[in-house]
Amino acid sequence: MRRAMVYSILDQAVLSAFNLGLSLLLVATVAPADFGRFSYGLAVLLILGSVHNALVATPIGVSLPGQGRATQADVLSVLLGADHRLRLALMPVAALLLAFAGADAAFVGPALALCFFSLWRETQRGLAFALSEAGRALVIDLVAVSVSALAAGLLWRIVPPVSALLSGMAIGSAAAVAVAHRTGPFGRGGFGTGGRGGGWRRYGRFWHEARWSLLGAVTTEAQFRGYVFAVQALRGADTLGAVQAGRALMGPLPLLASAWSRVARPEMTRALVERRGADALRTVILGTGGVLVLSLGYLAALALAWPWIEPRLFGGRYPGIGVLTAAWGLTTLIGTGHICLGTYLQAARCFRPLAFVSVGGAAASAIALAGLATAVPTVYAVGAVAVGETIALVWSLVLVVGIARRREAVGDETVGEGARP
Repeated sequence: MRRAMVYSILDQAVLSAFNLGLSLLLVATVAPADFGRFSYGLAVLLILGSVHNALVATPIGVSLPGQGRATQADVLSVLLGADHRLRLALMPVAALLLAFAGADAAFVGPALALCFFSLWRETQRGLAFALSEAGRALVIDLVAVSVSALAAGLLWRIVPPVSALLSGMAIGSAAAVAVAHRTGPFGRGGFGTGGRGGGWRRYGRFWHEARWSLLGAVTTEAQFRGYVFAVQALRGADTLGAVQAGRALMGPLPLLASAWSRVARPEMTRALVERRGADALRTVILGTGGVLVLSLGYLAALALAWPWIEPRLFGGRYPGIGVLTAAWGLTTLIGTGHICLGTYLQAARCFRPLAFVSVGGAAASAIALAGLATAVPTVYAVGAVAVGETIALVWSLVLVVGIARRREAVGDETVGEGARP
């Protein structure tokens, strides 16, 4: 697991540096409204990614570890076929959401291409992690980042900056998919459906758990990214750009949690399948503690360097950026803990309780966001997100403790929901 963790951390470090670089480049070179549109496009991608993750990537992540190769191939013949159909089905949804921020083809076209190829790439890298091939996932993302940077650089002087970055990232993800296609372990990388019919009917065996994962994903996005739509609708792109600028430097924190999650989830799943509940619990305790300590270290370094960062990066174009950044630091720190605990709950196949956690957090955030219709300061939007994240973190902790106690009481039998594939 140590080597896989190193690869995963390197992978997330590359992605974090790239995403942070893009955000800082735009913050320093374009108007707040343009940065707001770019952030809105990425928010749409992340929302669709959560839906896609719930229906495809999470079933892959919890169904492959601990299974024989024949079972793995059967599982993938269903889920990778579902991946293709789901991506196509999500494109009209993406187009409608993107049109909300601007209907011009120079924005919607590249953003749609990015959504399509980025979701495809996420499936392939998720498959690599589920099969304990973190090194292959790193290669896939290195190709995506390097090709994206090259393509965006070439397009920068030809098209507007936002279109250049979105187009470059779409090209990079397409190149990464091609690499995954060449290096996949199941034939042609599992790009087909295994030659068997049945379509969504064969997916039914995963739907019992995936439906709760989907509910959790939708409500989590409403909780953590609903502010994007609220600010866009009630305050406009300029204000959204300011809010997102405050969040720009927080990118490494959720990516750090995701790096741990991608490696730990299959390991905890395998431990729970083998009735080693104490090992799974130890993994989530040590992992959550490590992620939070590293996150606090990053925030402390950022605070110390702030007098140097603020004038050089923001240049007075974002009033109140210090308060917004501090608010996002606290909110994101809470969110990383929620991600780590949620990973254990996924490994324990407790999808329905986890969905209700997201519903509770989303409801609290939505109620708080309604205050944006009044004359509250901009930082209020971040506070609304923090309320939901805090509720979700505490609720998840209660669930983890309860599951651990029940496993101990029944001799480490399976406590989660759903049948094995």
